[in-house]
Amino acid sequence: MTVLILGIFGHRSDATLAIKALQGSGINPKKITVLAKQKNIVEQISKDSGIGKPEVGIGNGGLFGTAKEIAVGLNMLPDTAVAAGPAAHKLAGASLDEDTALDGLTVSLMGVGIPQRDAEGYARHVNKEHIIVMLALEQEKIKRVSSLFNKHHAVPLESM
Repeated sequence: MTVLILGIFGHRSDATLAIKALQGSGINPKKITVLAKQKNIVEQISKDSGIGKPEVGIGNGGLFGTAKEIAVGLNMLPDTAVAAGPAAHKLAGASLDEDTALDGLTVSLMGVGIPQRDAEGYARHVNKEHIIVMLALEQEKIKRVSSLFNKHHAVPLESM
């Protein structure tokens, strides 16, 4: 049975080292998704680990994307999530505004199979500029992946 496992990291270097450890244990980097608030963080992790090109969501390219980035910078619009990897198309562009009920990150995380309470916790972590590393894998690999996450200073979900 395939399950989804997520790790929360406070620093880009910890997330990158965890991804490299996953790769070293035989996990294909194209099966790993990274989710964060800062585009430059996801870009650097993507470059360092080869997980795939970051996505920032629909409407974030060209003239409208520039206008949206300016509006976010002026606090006229809420920040949106940036992601790279196989789940990026479902997560990138999700609002990080906790008051957004329809297209917020919590709803997007629930859409990839995370229970609501956990999704709310992961969204809070992303809003606090933590990095989420997630992948779907066979159940017998959970302990090994969890151990690798912990070795690289994964933050407990309940810490927020």
